[in-house]
Formats: sequence, C-alpha cells, structure tokens
Amino acid sequence: MMVLRMGLLVVLSAYMHLGIAQTPRELAWADSLLEQLAGHMQDDARRAAELAKRVAFTLEQAGDPCKALHVRSLLANYLDRLGSVDSAAALFLDDRFARIATCPPSVQKDYYRCLTNVQLSLGEFMRVDSVCTLAYGLTDAGPLKGMDLSELRCNHGIAVASMGRLEEAMILFRSAYDDARAHASMENMTNALLNTATIHAMTGDREAARRNYEEVLDLLRVGGFSDQLVRCYQNLGSIHKDLGNLDKAIAYQDSAIALARTSGFVQGEADATHGLAHILRARTPRDDAFDQLDRYLRLHDSILDNDRIKAVAEMREKYETEKKERDNVALRAANLEAALDQEQLRRTRNLYLFAGIMVLLSAIALWSRLRFVHRSRTAIRKEKDISEALLHNILPEEVAAELKQKGYADVKEFEVATILFSDFKGFTVLSERLTAAELVAEIDHCFKGFDAIMEQHGIEKIKTIGDAYMAAGGLPIPAHGRPAEVVRAALAMQDFMADYKARRQAEGRLFFEMRLGLHTGPVIAGIVGVKKFAYDICGDTVNTASRMESSGSPGRVNISRATYERVKDEPDLRFVPRGAVEAKGKGMLEMWFVERMP
Repeated sequence: MMVLRMGLLVVLSAYMHLGIAQTPRELAWADSLLEQLAGHMQDDARRAAELAKRVAFTLEQAGDPCKALHVRSLLANYLDRLGSVDSAAALFLDDRFARIATCPPSVQKDYYRCLTNVQLSLGEFMRVDSVCTLAYGLTDAGPLKGMDLSELRCNHGIAVASMGRLEEAMILFRSAYDDARAHASMENMTNALLNTATIHAMTGDREAARRNYEEVLDLLRVGGFSDQLVRCYQNLGSIHKDLGNLDKAIAYQDSAIALARTSGFVQGEADATHGLAHILRARTPRDDAFDQLDRYLRLHDSILDNDRIKAVAEMREKYETEKKERDNVALRAANLEAALDQEQLRRTRNLYLFAGIMVLLSAIALWSRLRFVHRSRTAIRKEKDISEALLHNILPEEVAAELKQKGYADVKEFEVATILFSDFKGFTVLSERLTAAELVAEIDHCFKGFDAIMEQHGIEKIKTIGDAYMAAGGLPIPAHGRPAEVVRAALAMQDFMADYKARRQAEGRLFFEMRLGLHTGPVIAGIVGVKKFAYDICGDTVNTASRMESSGSPGRVNISRATYERVKDEPDLRFVPRGAVEAKGKGMLEMWFVERMP
C-alpha cells in the first residue's frame, strides 16, 4: 500500500505540469488513476479528493464527460468522508449531471450510491427514498439490470429506518444481503447483516440479532476485517448479557479484548474491557476490583460537581445577602435624615446643635458605608478570583479569556503543532495486582509530575484517558511549546519515570514503565461539549502521534520524520534512526529514538 501511494503521488506531480490532455497516452494515465480512485485510494480520502479534482479536469478536456462525471461522484463521496458535506452536495447540483442517464451502467450506479451517501449525511431521508426508487426502476429492463445494488439498498434501508419504517428497512437490508451474496461481495454482505441485526435490536428481538451477529462473525473470520471483528464480538457479548448468558457474554468480550490487543485497536480494547467490567459486576458485584475503581471515579466526579454547585450557590447567596444589607443601610440612612429634619423644624432653638450632630452622624454613616462597600468588593473579588482560577485550570488562559469576553470560543486551526502521547506498559497486569486506591494513587503521582514538566516547558496539557497522557506544543499560542521544547519535555518525563522506577524498586514495590511518542503537523483545536466542556484537539496528526507512542519502546522517546526534521539541528539532542516501521492504519513510517547528548 505504501508503494502504491508513492506511485500515485509521482503521477499526481506529473499531472500538475500538464495542460490539456491531447494524446492517447495521457488519457490512458487518467483511466488508470480513475480505477485506483474507485479502489485503493478509499483509505485516504483527503489525498483521493485532491487527485480526483485533477483527474476530472483532465478527462473533461480529453472529451470523455461520462468518466469525468464518474470522478465527480467519487469526489463528492471523499468530501463527505472529510466532513465537507455542503461542498459534496454542491457538486451534484452541477448541470453536467443532467446527462448521467447516457453514461455506462457502472457510472450510473456509483452516481446513485455517492448521491445517497451525501443525502444521508445531510439527513435528507425522503430524498434518499426517492432517488433509490428511481434507481430501482432502472433494474428491470434498464442499464442497472443484474448489477450489485447492495450498497444502494443499505442506504435506502437506513433512510426508511430513520423515518420509523422498520419493517420496510428490514426487507431492504435482506435484499441487500441477497444482492451482495449473489455478487460474492463479502464486505457488502457484512454491512447488510450488521444493519439487519441493528433493526432486530431496535425492535427488541435480541435472539434474531444474535443470529445475525454470528453470521457476521463467520464472514469476518474469513475476510479478516479485524476492527469490525472486535466490534462484532463486543455486540455478541452485550446481547448475551441481556439474554442472561453471562458465561458466553464473558467469553465474547474476552475474545474482543484479545483480538483488539493483538491488532493494536486501542479504542476497541478499552470498550470491550468496559463491557467485560459491567458483565462481571452483574455476576460478582463485590469481588471485582474494576467495579470499585469505576465506583470511585463516579463518586469522585460527583464530589467535584457538588463542590462546584455548592460554591456557586454560596457565592450567589452571599451576594443577595450583601445586597439586602446595603438596601437596609440606605433605608435606615434615609429614615434617619428625615427624622433629623423633622427634629430641626420642631426645635429651632437647638438648630446649630442638631446641625452639628447631623454632620457628625452623616460622616460616621458615610465612613461606615465606605468601609462596608470596601469589604463587599474585597469579598466579591476573592470569589471572582476563585472562579477564574477554576476556569483557567480547565481551559488554556487565552481560550478562557475569549470565552469570558464573547461567551464562546472559536475553533482554530494550527498549521504546526507537536502532539505528545504517553502510555504505561503493563498497566492491565499492575491493575490486577493493586487495589483501586493504590492504582489511582500511582497514576496520580506520575501525572502530577508530568503536569509540572508541561508547565515548565510551556506546553499545553490536553487530557488523560485512563493511563494515557496527551499534551500539545504550539497551541493555543503558536510561539509556545516549539517542537524542540516538546522533545525536551518528553525526555524529562522519561527521566521522571526512571527515577520513579528506581525508588519503587528500592522499596520493593510495583512500578510503571512508559512508552512515549511525538508527531508534528496541523491540528484543529477548540472547546467540545456543553456540560463538563473541555479543550480538545483533533486531526490526522493526533492519530499519527498515537501510532508513534504504540510503536515505541519503554523508557525511550519515539518521534516521526516531521518532528525529526524540525529538531535535527538542536545541539543538545542526538537521534537513533529506526528506519521504516509498520504503524497500525498508517503503513510504513520512518521513526527515530531521540536522546540527550552525553
């Protein structure tokens, strides 16, 4: 796959220097690229979209409009995958698609498939229904007769199920399965069965859903779709739990965990572990250490939430009390002034005496009021400082300032950010040998040390997930946390872990070892969520950084080529090349171990 992608990049580079395709050789190149766009480029939507734009232009200039429309349909599909749904929908509004009925059957089929994919993303279920009905009309004696329409039928089934027509959706998914089976399309058979199982689960027929998932399991074992196979084991475990078959449920979840761990599917392993914990809790609620850890984390979150609510309520109550007291002071002062005026009128002989008393009392009242206002402002300022400190502890200072000023914070793109991922080796084994309190205390000790290192190097901590720690340099202020600083912070983290390991060994206690990986590239950052919101980042750079960590070694700092190119000239660092290493979902990637100069 890596060789294929490099070949496509070379061809793309050559095409960028072409004018109008005028020779049969150039048209043959475009045909070859079209075939690869429909097949091998499916796993890299961004690169495929860039290539599709150039190929469509070349085919149009070469006088082959149908192939150009085919590429435009595929381009819309890639844009939909990248989240640019509006741009994908706009492509289908082009007048050139009016001639789609004159094109070959394969072009028409991909047009209807890609169009319904975009419409599903937009939630236009009625239009999907209409488009699919139109396409089915071309199958009896039309150009689509005998073709594999299983993907189109699945899209149709999803649309009608979303509109509440579950029985009709079930019929469509079964038809999709039969169509895919007739054309020996194992992936489409799998998707149709998964959708059928979902409908059974929605209608409460768990036994039928179980049978569907077992059929999918047989297909996936042959096809080798590892991630889908993990999810299938998880779903079977959940269904058997609901059916009361706890032993089978545990066996399926164990299989999901083992397969996910073997294939490096970290999210799948985490989800399956969580599912297993719930099953074990249902069977042995008092003997499972993970249940106690789960209960501790929930109680901990509840305590934090209650403390925040209580602090806000106390602040509001204090403000209302002080406001009432100020109003009472003002009212008493007004009453006193009126009484003095009346007394002055009644006792004219003591005018000067009472005038002096009036001035004195007014001065005392004013001094008392000013003192009270000063105390009130001091108390309010103190509570405000507490609230702002809490907000700055959750969000970066610049993002918190923007949130206070505008009531929201804009999502921003950063062209150069260095992402740091760390993970403890042997965490699962240690968690089985430590109590919940001991396990949390060990993780807390390490993460506090990491937080101090991040602050020292001007790097933004993003979040922790279990025993994983994630931070980023170059955001929200691009000048903070340059790649070299992130590398030095990573080395400091490994030094911290080495010292931690030595002390634990001297005490005869268990200890963690850590893998750590870095990658530099563009990311998108912003606030996610409404309740318990957090500052988070996303993008392919984050995924690659995670692969750097999982491909590293305990006690070492593993970096990608992008990071290496930015820090290779640092005089205090040296690098150990590892060559190209296989990374899950990324192919062969060049990696280096980085160390301090002796």
